[in-house]
Amino acid sequence: MTPPDLTITTEQVNSLPLLLGIITDMGIRDLIDTHIQPHGNWDGASVGTVVSIWLSHILQERDHTMVSVRDWVNERVQTINTLLGIRLRDTDCTDDRLARILTLLGDPDTQAALDAVLMQRWVRVYRLPTETVRLDSTSVSVYHDDVDDDSLLQHGWSKDHRPDLRQFKRMLASLDPLGLPICCQPVAGQRSDNPLYVPAYDAAVAALGTRDVLVVGDSKMTDLPTRGHMVAGGSRYLGAYRPLHATAEIAGWVEAALARPAAWMRIETVDPRTGEVQQEAVVDPFDRELTWCDPTTQQIHTWTERVLVVQATAYQTGLRRLREQALARLTPDLLTLAQAPGRGRKRYAQEADLAAVVAKRIAEAKLTGVVQTELSPRGLPDGSTAWVVAAVWVDRPAWQAMVARLGWQVYVTNTTPEQYDVPALVAAYHQQPVHERNFSRLKTRNLHLRPVFVRDETRIAGLVWLLTLALRVLVLTEQRLRAALKDQQTTLGGLNPASRTQATDKPTTERVIRAFRNLTVTTVTEAGWEQRHVTSLNDTQQQILALLGLPSDLYARLGQPPGNLALQMRE
Repeated sequence: MTPPDLTITTEQVNSLPLLLGIITDMGIRDLIDTHIQPHGNWDGASVGTVVSIWLSHILQERDHTMVSVRDWVNERVQTINTLLGIRLRDTDCTDDRLARILTLLGDPDTQAALDAVLMQRWVRVYRLPTETVRLDSTSVSVYHDDVDDDSLLQHGWSKDHRPDLRQFKRMLASLDPLGLPICCQPVAGQRSDNPLYVPAYDAAVAALGTRDVLVVGDSKMTDLPTRGHMVAGGSRYLGAYRPLHATAEIAGWVEAALARPAAWMRIETVDPRTGEVQQEAVVDPFDRELTWCDPTTQQIHTWTERVLVVQATAYQTGLRRLREQALARLTPDLLTLAQAPGRGRKRYAQEADLAAVVAKRIAEAKLTGVVQTELSPRGLPDGSTAWVVAAVWVDRPAWQAMVARLGWQVYVTNTTPEQYDVPALVAAYHQQPVHERNFSRLKTRNLHLRPVFVRDETRIAGLVWLLTLALRVLVLTEQRLRAALKDQQTTLGGLNPASRTQATDKPTTERVIRAFRNLTVTTVTEAGWEQRHVTSLNDTQQQILALLGLPSDLYARLGQPPGNLALQMRE
């Protein structure tokens, strides 16, 4: 008897159904297809479909290179066809086609239109807060040949600490406190950050469809023309204020604050574990009048600006610790100068020479006026004299005065006390680590924008937008999970590989993706017969699907006969 001719194939699907479900539920596929019309000769899968598949590859594999997508897709083509209700061709995800898609996505008008339609959908569907927008920039270093002077890739001050490489900058606007990117603008790498905030602000409010926002930024955002533009636009701003021309002015504000501690506003919190009242910051607020003339319209704008002179306790403590460490290094360093000249030790014949060396070392430790020394001559066996450090001590009153002046910052805002009280403003500014986490996710931790493997500048802009879209998927999924856990007053376990019993109410999307590992679809076929088997989901995986509102049988459907291709992504 001839044995049956069986064919057994296995697809490693892992988090692919989850990611395609999230991306489809976010409306990314449909909205891209609505706003991007490729050339009339475009055949096969639509742009939105290919972008959805590519996003899934980026998020699951942490790899944005185009050359690896085609093989990855071919190994999972049955799953993709079933989930999206399509029939992929072998050429739908080639690197040539992906490069054409980057060219389409690199168009600034297309990006602006997609940013607006996506953000307004998500704000409406997921009821996202839109009160606060944060602006910041970073640089991305690239390996590239010489380019024209008007190129995006230029030499400039590098936040990646690679001044030898060309770079471009990214100006990112995001929603606080979620950190959800609103828009991302690539700009030439040699440009100063200060002029970038006005176009970023304009793009952000256009995407949101409202100017009724509080715009938060660092000191580069608080140039007077930038603040005036936001006031003229009907928005509110909050930023750190430390321009070079105002160093003496700020020092005077700090001295004035130190002279009136009774007038300080103290921001305190209660430790939930111990019940101890802890001081977060002290604030010395005052108001001033500002005027700015719009150079385009010649219209004069006048407003009241609140100035908050703030000393954050944690910031002061950190700076004090650095000074203590510097003192611990400086003291033995100065005491080496107390030893008599010898092999490897310089001889100081003049007091002025030794005094200059001592003063330089104290200044480098930022302890001028705090560390005191006594110099004295010492006779040598040959009858000559050398100057040495006879004593080193700390001037206690000077130390205390220095500590009192550590950690002061100045924030400026045009909000009124009725709109935002002082604690709310300080808390809003201190959300900056969320923004920095997004930069880390985009550049190194997850999406690995660096290194950039494309050379065409339009495609670089398209790649930046695509990876920013992937970042939006990470952030919004994380927000949806945490909001659902809070609403249900429950936690999610099984995400920590070191402790499967540990539960959390603040899961990260990265760990959720990793939780869907080792899931396969096995297909056994014979002439006229086919059987599929899908790995069963565990309790954690089923809970994640429920929290995100995805069908409980999302994975089980992959085991159905191939005729059932239609997929509804929500229950």
